[in-house]
Amino acid sequence: MTELGDFRASSLSTLVQMVATGAGITLLPESTLEVELSGNPALVALPLRPTRSRTIGLAWRRTSPRSDEFTQLAEVLAGG
Repeated sequence: MTELGDFRASSLSTLVQMVATGAGITLLPESTLEVELSGNPALVALPLRPTRSRTIGLAWRRTSPRSDEFTQLAEVLAGG
């Protein structure tokens, strides 16, 4: 294995260019794939499939003046 050193990038395009030159791998938002990978057959994008999940909770004081808003937020987070 070759030591590549410490590389840094400040844009997705720069990261993609680094990957195209063999300088590693990166994670990209799905919404950027069409633009960032177009025209470069050397690049391959594979979807990440979550293998774990977690349950989150929302808690607040019963006496909170924003209880109604928190209840609405909980409904949105629960998908209903």
